[in-house]
Amino acid sequence: MNYKIDVYEIDELNQYRFALGSISTKTLCVFGINPSTADDKTPDHTIRKVMGFAERNGYASFVMFNLYPRRATYPHDLPDLADEIVMRKNIEIISKIVSQVVEQRKRCDVLLAWGNSFYLRDYLGACLKEIYVSLNKHPIRWLRIGELLKSGQPRHPSRPSYELKFENVDMNVFLSR
Repeated sequence: MNYKIDVYEIDELNQYRFALGSISTKTLCVFGINPSTADDKTPDHTIRKVMGFAERNGYASFVMFNLYPRRATYPHDLPDLADEIVMRKNIEIISKIVSQVVEQRKRCDVLLAWGNSFYLRDYLGACLKEIYVSLNKHPIRWLRIGELLKSGQPRHPSRPSYELKFENVDMNVFLSR
């Protein structure tokens, strides 16, 4: 898969990245915790792994989203409290792009991919639930890489082998835990 980016949503100061990727007839949407250094010109390690998983599973493109869009190389550098305005904008952009993916394919495949960093900030669970509610009107197939971690969270894409397969996730069960 070539690194061709035509979906790149950031704020004017590049402190927040809301979306990164491209839309095709077979797009994998991916949710991490927070964006790091990847931009529209250069991928980072996580994005390269996302591209590898996408390509090996038959996708022609990907769009990377995050539960919280604040750029931070390390998730523990995220703010202690979420900015509600930023959360709303993140959800608005995610909904718009997922709608475009559904128009192309009639459904959207969404890979949950964040690892144990989910527990670093209390607001990440609320972000996930609000994103899920906003996307619930779309036909979505929720996925993870292999089995859930012992913590019950989906694997981060930078760590597992490409040999692990995508597994379906029942979001109602996942969110009720």
